[in-house]
Amino acid sequence: MAAAVQSMVAATYVRDIDSSRGFYELLGFREDAAGTADTSAWSYLYHNGHFVLLAYTEPPLGVPPVPLLFYFFYDDLDSVVGTVRAAGVEAVHMGHPPHALGGEVKVLDPDGNTVLLGQRERSPSQPEAAGDERAPHFSLLKEAAAAVAAHGGTTAACQVSNLYGVACQEKADIKLADSGGETAWACLAHADEILMSVPGAFIASQDNQGIAAFLSRRR
Repeated sequence: MAAAVQSMVAATYVRDIDSSRGFYELLGFREDAAGTADTSAWSYLYHNGHFVLLAYTEPPLGVPPVPLLFYFFYDDLDSVVGTVRAAGVEAVHMGHPPHALGGEVKVLDPDGNTVLLGQRERSPSQPEAAGDERAPHFSLLKEAAAAVAAHGGTTAACQVSNLYGVACQEKADIKLADSGGETAWACLAHADEILMSVPGAFIASQDNQGIAAFLSRRR
């Protein structure tokens, strides 16, 4: 019989413990424990059975912002968005996708990472959603491609061929990898196809040379 998971802690490195703690407190979390040392600090936040661990180290780790940090579902999205906006944090409504019929909102944490807030079902007090076909639905692939472009982009072409073996003519937008160590540059359409059909495929950093490069530095 497989062991049962009792809880999960989401952890992230931050540049400023106080600023990040304040941000997550807007989302309903409260500090349960904390600690400091000469070159590090941490804050353990809790909310309704869920945990977030904020960690800081000096000098700061070179961790680049990622397309998506956390996704939080709420039973009253309008309430938490009101709290966030009252504190001066920009909150962009992303529409009503199938997994968040009560709405989906994008905010940025103090380190510039994307945090999505959603509500699974529409509340009786919420008006019927309209015009969602024009709403800027969040796309992890598009966010990752934007991060690549912000770092200078790539001159590579999409390395994926169609079912007839004809090479794709689109410019590559994003680098993908799998647990076997294979990598490929792909356009957004083919990247989406790979992520949907290849087990273990994930979005990779364009300048990450992997474990081999890490080990070579230790020799």
